[in-house]
Amino acid sequence: MFIKNVKKLFVVLLMTASCNSQQKTMEKYEWRPTANAPKYYAAEIISGDFYLEDGSSVYIPKGHTLMTGWGKTGAAHFVGDDLKPIPSKFDIKWVSYLEEKFYGGTFQLPKEKIATLFRKGYIDENNQKDNYSSIVLGLAPGGIISVWMLGAGNTIEIERFQASEIEMTIKEFKPYVSKTLDEYLKTIKSIIIEEDIKGAVDVNNIPFGLWDTYRKKYNWNLEVIFKSERKINFHAFGLEFFNGEEFYTHPTNDLIKADTERPVPKAAYLKWKDVNDNKFGAKVFFNEKEIFQLFTNVFDKEKISKAVVSFKIDKYNSNLEVFLEAKDKKHLLTKARIKVYEASN
Repeated sequence: MFIKNVKKLFVVLLMTASCNSQQKTMEKYEWRPTANAPKYYAAEIISGDFYLEDGSSVYIPKGHTLMTGWGKTGAAHFVGDDLKPIPSKFDIKWVSYLEEKFYGGTFQLPKEKIATLFRKGYIDENNQKDNYSSIVLGLAPGGIISVWMLGAGNTIEIERFQASEIEMTIKEFKPYVSKTLDEYLKTIKSIIIEEDIKGAVDVNNIPFGLWDTYRKKYNWNLEVIFKSERKINFHAFGLEFFNGEEFYTHPTNDLIKADTERPVPKAAYLKWKDVNDNKFGAKVFFNEKEIFQLFTNVFDKEKISKAVVSFKIDKYNSNLEVFLEAKDKKHLLTKARIKVYEASN
């Protein structure tokens, strides 16, 4: 009798452990798939699916010309249930129009990293926890794929993949088109160049590798200084990075003061109030050539291991300067476009 009871208890424990394990692996979150390509470097998805932990799949929106910008949302459909398990892998095929090439592959995703980010969420500008709502694929020339998790005002890269060049027939790509594949690609490419690019980039010199350059990180901290002698209520700060990541959060968020490696900043956004409750804001758009050259000089050539990007607002709340400070040197970013404004109440 004792042995039978022990066996029953053992079976119950096994079943409980199995249920707990399944429950853990089957956690569900509200998210949707979307995709994009860098501005001016158009891509179109031919087919693609995320494969979920429960064995189901969700398709990645296809058939749209993508070039909404690196890290940004693109075409998005409300597909499947609102709550979904996390994806474990994805496959994709797409065309890079300026290259007139096709890429594809199947890729394993970092499931634990994705699950951790879904559970943790992020802190928004109101100092409240918010949740990621999209998983974004970025498709760049040369077959580069970056994957981000995105929520309102917050984007974080989770992985980078390399796709392979693949063969495609016109029947597989556009079965109802009467042209040859080569004719069709050249026609669409010329339309995109004429209507969407209009001389903004050199279409014959695609900067392969640029999007990997954007991913390089440096050890730099943030500092925001208000020179006003009166009390300032600093209540929102955001950064966009060239690698597609961004955050827009409350200034008390530890993320801002964290001693960590970050990519090169692309833009910054600030909001504050003075002692009379007047609202102010500022936007900073860094010059890509200037800031990358400065980071390269400071970190790579001068071998400085740590720096500070400092935002300094004058006592009248009317002017802002940005410096990269390293050791005893202060480098003013003279080519950044800066706008300080008084916001309406």
